[in-house]
Amino acid sequence: MKRRIRPLPLLALALLVTAFTFSAVRLFRAKTAAIVDPSIEVVRLAHWQLEPGVREAIDAIIADYEALHPKVRVEQMDIPGRAWKQWLRTQLVGGNPPDLIELASYENPDDMLARYFTPLSSYLAEKNPYNADEPDLRDKSWRESYAAELVPAPEGLGHYYNANLLEYYGAPSTLVTVRMFYNRNLIKAALGEDRVPRTFDEFVALCEALQRYAQESGRPIKPLGGSVFNITKLTDTLFSTVTQRLAIELDFGRNLEFSSHELQIKYMRGDWSLRSPAVRASLQTVEAFGRYLSPGWVQLGREDGMLQFLQGRAAMLATGTWDAGGILMQADFPVGAFKMPSFRRDDPKFGAATLGQVSEAATFAALPFGLTRASKHPERAIDFLRFLTSRRSNTKFSSISKWLPVIKGVPVPPDAEPFRPIVEGYVGGVNVRILGGTSNDAFVQNLHLLSGVNASADAFIDRLEPVADRSMPQEMARIARVNLTTLRQRDSVLAGLYFTRPPTGLARSKFDRLAASQLDSEAQRLQSLRTIEDYPAPVRRER
Repeated sequence: MKRRIRPLPLLALALLVTAFTFSAVRLFRAKTAAIVDPSIEVVRLAHWQLEPGVREAIDAIIADYEALHPKVRVEQMDIPGRAWKQWLRTQLVGGNPPDLIELASYENPDDMLARYFTPLSSYLAEKNPYNADEPDLRDKSWRESYAAELVPAPEGLGHYYNANLLEYYGAPSTLVTVRMFYNRNLIKAALGEDRVPRTFDEFVALCEALQRYAQESGRPIKPLGGSVFNITKLTDTLFSTVTQRLAIELDFGRNLEFSSHELQIKYMRGDWSLRSPAVRASLQTVEAFGRYLSPGWVQLGREDGMLQFLQGRAAMLATGTWDAGGILMQADFPVGAFKMPSFRRDDPKFGAATLGQVSEAATFAALPFGLTRASKHPERAIDFLRFLTSRRSNTKFSSISKWLPVIKGVPVPPDAEPFRPIVEGYVGGVNVRILGGTSNDAFVQNLHLLSGVNASADAFIDRLEPVADRSMPQEMARIARVNLTTLRQRDSVLAGLYFTRPPTGLARSKFDRLAASQLDSEAQRLQSLRTIEDYPAPVRRER
């Protein structure tokens, strides 16, 4: 009797063979050039930017570079963000990482940079040969070709420079800002016209109009979409605006850079609390629009928020310019973008501690690529990195990706004009999302108390305050220990630089920065220890 052939196992086998063949062909194509011709240099570049437009932009620049250098192949490796951390450490420890890897301060701690990456300070001090045809850039250093000349950024903001190691480790390619993207069709349907809010009250009124339109039309639309990732981008802006005057009062360094260290010291000493009028008002801004958020938004991921917006189930989405290309390319409806409006000083509820619009002049460059020490072709990798960040290539990158340019003289593409940093304005204020330690997690875990019909800033404060009280002295003690370790490590470097006779050029510059940084670390450590000793628990004062 003839056995009957079942189609399902055959289909599964066919799919398996197809997948294996596809993978084998990709691997073969990637390796063939170097195997057939050993003189061909292969440079690998890895990143986690899977947003539409970014890979296409880098591919176009790679094609231009390979046309100039026929004996070079540049391979772009795009790794999903969820697997990035594990993949990165495996590659570095395994001793065969890509030549160029995207850097982020939260993914690349000091020890990892020092062990696995090559400092780029000396390279950035040289000219970029790919700007030789640019009269205003040809005589400038690679670093000086950047719009802000890669000014060292405060800890955690500029991923291209490490403040503890006093070295540049990355060459960035873009700037990022945060904007509110909106569905023009839905806004017009709800308001009768395509109009963006000019004040916070108008923004809340817009949310109400959108919700009313959804109820009347029977369409499953929420005014605001997104996840914790998106909403915290919105709260950061609002918190920074409502608490500006308070931040200036608390800024004992008087340098207009209100740090987490100052935030913690002043909290312990009772100079501010979560119940301070300005801080409470900042939380009430979320309470004001929280009832318009999608149900279950706290559990949603970043991709869920994007899907809501692109499917037309959410009228607005707060996100950064990193999502601009994907939104503009994938949305089947006209898209607009606006910056969250600032509060007026005469605003009866939120204006008491406000100065005005927060300036974005301190926006730091992003998407930096670092050179790994294990690179087989370090000079070729640096050469490609210079090409990638030349004026001509940065123009192409911005044009295709819709991301902001970072090199001097590169025009902002028309599609990216709404994302241009607004340089006029004031410094930001107190942001209770980043108190430090376990307080940061508690903030996110209790953020749902600021949304829904029962949204309450006071309920949120009641839940967060005990955690902040316990966490603050522990975090300050931890920072004091870190400062001690850092001081000891820097002392040997400082001595080595001092006995460079005489320390000149880059060595002298590094010595001066290191000496100033040592003084700051010593002061922070002593301030932390003295505060913990004098105030074992936060002081409560009416403010």
